[in-house]
Order: sequence, then C-alpha cells, then structure tokens
Amino acid sequence: MTFKSENVPEPITIDGKYLIGHKEKVEFPDFKRRNIVARVDSGALSTSVHCDRIWVETLKGKKVLCCHLLKRSRKVTRFSHFSRKRIKSSNGSLQMRYVVNIRIRLGEVEKVTPVSLSDRSTMNHSVLLGRRFLRQHFVIDVSKKYLLSSS
Repeated sequence: MTFKSENVPEPITIDGKYLIGHKEKVEFPDFKRRNIVARVDSGALSTSVHCDRIWVETLKGKKVLCCHLLKRSRKVTRFSHFSRKRIKSSNGSLQMRYVVNIRIRLGEVEKVTPVSLSDRSTMNHSVLLGRRFLRQHFVIDVSKKYLLSSS
C-alpha cells in the first residue's frame, strides 16, 4: 500500500503524461532506497546509476556482478543477469559499462529499465534518468524541479 505524503504536490498531467522537473526524487523498491535525487536528462538515451566499486565474482559456477550501489553504501548488491555495452559518456567518449535491469519508481510510475553502472562520484547526482525510462510516461519542464516529489 502506498501513502501520499502531505508535502508531495498533486501530479500534473499533459496528454496522459506526468509533468516532471529537471530534478526529481526516485525510489529503488528492490533495494529499499528512497528519496534519491535524480537528474532528468532527455539528451541521454540510457539511465545511469552511481556505483563506488564494481567487480565480477563466481558463485556456484556462475558469474555474478557485484557492486556498492549508490553513494554511501557498503552493502554489496549482486546481479545474476548483466551485460557489458559501449555507452557514450557526457563528454562524448565511448566507455564499456556494465548494464543491469533495475526497478525504478518516479511518482506513480514504476518500471524495470536497463541501467548502466558507472562511477558518478564527480557528478552532482547519483542517478541520471535517460529517455528510455522517460518515454511514454513523462513530459519535462526544465524550469522546474521536484514536481512529483518534495524537495
């Protein structure tokens, strides 16, 4: 059951899509992480999430991707399904990154989306939401922030 906080404004919709700002708070339900500030970037194709450390282990004969997901986390998160893909970074260079499917919730929309794992420690936000996550559900007003969440 989901309870609405009194601080969260009523969502605005345009043609059935939620209006969001250039910054929103997201939730990672499978990892019990809430109120993570994400940068909304329609210029980025994929979503990216910060990891402090990424490594591959073999457990019971199968490769498993391990990482410290999001900032200030020492808990090891493991993914049994993962791939490596070339991703164009914000500076235009190609990087090989691990990609996993993660459930993300923004407002009332919750979906599993491919996420590239990278060191975003020098960036202002641990999460960057790209077009693949945003399409079909959201319209962005870049002059606003926290339209679906409280600041």
